[in-house]
Amino acid sequence: MNLINNLKSYFKTRTEGNNTLNAPEGVCPNCWGKQEWEGEFYKKIKVNNITPEHNTYDNFIHEVASKLDKITLKEDILICETCNVSYKN
Repeated sequence: MNLINNLKSYFKTRTEGNNTLNAPEGVCPNCWGKQEWEGEFYKKIKVNNITPEHNTYDNFIHEVASKLDKITLKEDILICETCNVSYKN
């Protein structure tokens, strides 16, 4: 799966009440929490009742994806380039 699909899947599971994931697949959980994208998601998307079919939703997902480049985990290494924390796959 690519980053955009991972983000959409993550936010979808969170809005359905599944809080078991700490971050989208392939993204450093440590940096994800510090950047507080979930707060932005709830302010921009959930509060305004915007659905995944809406243009604003896609724009938000693309905005987040463009800023996650440095905290995306490499598949073979699983070390975050930003905080240098390693994660088990």
